[in-house]
Amino acid sequence: MDPSFKTIADLFQVPQTDVSDVKPNVRKKEGETAEESDELGRQSLSEGDFETAIKHFRKAVEQRDVNDPSSRIDLAGAYSASDQFPQAMRQYERALRVKEDAEPHVGLSELYKRYGRFRDSIEHLEQAIRLEPNSPYHHFKLAETLREMGERKRALVAAQHAVAAKPDEPFYHYWMGDLLIHMGRYDEALDSLRAAIELSPGDDYLYVRAMVAFWNAGRKPEAIKAIRLASDLDPEKNVYHGLLGVLLERMGQPDEAKLESERAAKMDRYDRDTLDRLLAEMHLEA
Repeated sequence: MDPSFKTIADLFQVPQTDVSDVKPNVRKKEGETAEESDELGRQSLSEGDFETAIKHFRKAVEQRDVNDPSSRIDLAGAYSASDQFPQAMRQYERALRVKEDAEPHVGLSELYKRYGRFRDSIEHLEQAIRLEPNSPYHHFKLAETLREMGERKRALVAAQHAVAAKPDEPFYHYWMGDLLIHMGRYDEALDSLRAAIELSPGDDYLYVRAMVAFWNAGRKPEAIKAIRLASDLDPEKNVYHGLLGVLLERMGQPDEAKLESERAAKMDRYDRDTLDRLLAEMHLEA
């Protein structure tokens, strides 16, 4: 039997609180100030209770100074999270009428993108960048949207701005490297992926993307080394053994490939789908 809390407390001489003196932490039903209402709204939002979150944010809007749009922006976010897009759009637009700020533009951009109105989405992101030109996130969102539109060259320029604004963020380097892979610019992709790996050397997926770039750049030994490093970082991922087996077989090393077959045989359907997708990127078949 595990020792009781009292036994452990006695062992370490921890003073114990009389539970009869502890008052239950009861959440208020309604905030007395805009700040309290906002906090209650955020708590409800984190719990997935969108209806209650919206109620608290609407109360905060009433309580807050009319020239402060912050609660209205939170309200718009709650509407968006609950898929009430017209209501969210209306609140973002009202916030912008009070004060032109980058955050409502980013929110409107996301809503327009969901409606498939990419040009309007980009216009709002460009407005956000105009207001906060040093924000890497705004440049990244622009790159992401342009990529979804199929405008990869423009997306690459926006991604470069994101990297320049925050060069110590590995995700932006990875994202740009991934885009360059899809553009067939493998040597440039490797430059970006190297930067990402140097900033986050323990992320096994970065080595997987490097594997794809190395293989397509004709640097096959480096591709095998990359997937070995990924497998070393996460030995439990059977798909890495499947990949390694295929690549070794293609490199004329059947005996080494067989060493991976036992772990590769344990792949589930998700692993096999991942394997097929990655091999397709390298113009290979399992």
